[in-house]
Amino acid sequence: MLSVLLCCAAALGADDEFLAWTPAPASVSTLPETTGRRLRESELADLANTGPTLPFGDVTCGVRADDGATWVGSRRGLMCLEPGASRWRVFHSRRWLPDDDVENLALLASGDVVVQTAAGLGKLALKPTTLEKKMHQIDDTLVAHHRREGLVGSIRVNEPGDLGSGYHQPHNDNDGLWTCIYIAAEAFRYGVTGEEEAKRNARRSLEALMFLEEVTGIPGFAARSIWPITEPKPQHGEWHRADDGKWWWKGDTSSDEIDGHYFAYSIYYNVAADEEEKKEIARYVARITDHIIEHGYNYVGPPGKPTTWGVWAPDKLNHDLRRQGDRGLNSLEILSFLKVAEHICGNPRYVEAQRELIEQHAYAANTLFQKHAWPTEWVNHSDDELAFLAYYPLLVHERDPELRRFYLASIRRTWRAEQPERSPLFNLIYGTALQASEWTDPTARPEAALVEPERYDRDVCLQWFRDVPADTFEWTIRNSGRNDLGGLATNRFGDLTSKIVLPVSERRVMRWNGDPYEVDGGRGGRSRDDGAAILLPYWMGRYHRLID
Repeated sequence: MLSVLLCCAAALGADDEFLAWTPAPASVSTLPETTGRRLRESELADLANTGPTLPFGDVTCGVRADDGATWVGSRRGLMCLEPGASRWRVFHSRRWLPDDDVENLALLASGDVVVQTAAGLGKLALKPTTLEKKMHQIDDTLVAHHRREGLVGSIRVNEPGDLGSGYHQPHNDNDGLWTCIYIAAEAFRYGVTGEEEAKRNARRSLEALMFLEEVTGIPGFAARSIWPITEPKPQHGEWHRADDGKWWWKGDTSSDEIDGHYFAYSIYYNVAADEEEKKEIARYVARITDHIIEHGYNYVGPPGKPTTWGVWAPDKLNHDLRRQGDRGLNSLEILSFLKVAEHICGNPRYVEAQRELIEQHAYAANTLFQKHAWPTEWVNHSDDELAFLAYYPLLVHERDPELRRFYLASIRRTWRAEQPERSPLFNLIYGTALQASEWTDPTARPEAALVEPERYDRDVCLQWFRDVPADTFEWTIRNSGRNDLGGLATNRFGDLTSKIVLPVSERRVMRWNGDPYEVDGGRGGRSRDDGAAILLPYWMGRYHRLID
């Protein structure tokens, strides 16, 4: 029965109950008797030569369950093969087990698994849940532990995996961007559920985002982060004292941050804002947009020079070989920014700016090849995230049929390159872009999905949401010794990568700017991600009816 429930999971909808594996205290002092049948040494040896490739060869024990599932322990973790499955599922790292060195195991009549490891006993328990319950669990922990002055980010804990040991939330170059991800997630949640708590959460972080622009004293120029003046001046990066004498603020703001600002402002404006908030957002969007236009499509902070990465200027993107790699993405970004400003502010200046960039500088054409897919070791996964955050508002708001052809061709090419990564965020933004073409009012919530689920891999998204752990501690995970990776390569940072993307439950925690092909990584459980990267695609998909 257990195998039937697990194998049918792909047919479940967004709010159906399903069984999820959860690490739990063993509640026993010795390994209990097992149900099923223990595998003999000869049977364990045969596993390497029959069926799907066994991820780890150094097996130590095995049990075949009454329902036909095969559970195998190894020196590198615990493995499970369900009847009819095409691959083994792997449970390893402190996310799942006290230690990867599995010495023995026992299956309980309840379906739970007790594991004896070099560090003691642990248990994997099957618990009924829904995706929405999982999202609330992640959100509750984020609200309790991951907000500093409304800015959302990772925390560092004093003892691995233990929030009770004490923690702090450091500043980060992308405090603004990560906060934007959360603003959008909670705005969508409010749009789906009407829960005032969701709007309060989004509003608190929206105010923090607005303050990043206010604190600099430069109209339209937003800081990367802030830090209390009562603390020593941070040493890494470009830090300035605010005029009010209360804050340090971090400069050299990049296009990454501004990409997030427009994404968050556009979503909160459309989904959650009342009329007064819409006027308020319009003032911030106008200041940022005017700053960019009036500085020749550059982001200019102290001492009056463009920041390192805040460049959208035609003379740089189209005529400076050093910026050639930024041409497609930054053209996409600025067209998206201007489209958001046009929608929110209604100023014809922003329409004219788009027309100039498109007709005189070929920016719409530039977007067609914004995705760099080769050579693979040069692929920038951070740029992939930024591209999709720019695609979303651009393709929601652009109504011109000819320009939509350009932008849809661009996102289609990008999505096809990203499709093997099985990202629900990228899939659902792509689905939203397709759906917007069938919408009379793309800024409103549709009554039903308007695009076929196979066009944006809906079932892949649902499986990812079921599979992703609610535990966002950055446990160290090592997959490089596995036999089922299809060979290894390296990425632009020299990190080992596989030819396939492993399930999210078997990889290290990462945001959407991370490389999902990376096989090793983590921080020993001493850092904890905020989880907003999980919340955003879920609530976005629910809002647009794409995963209902």
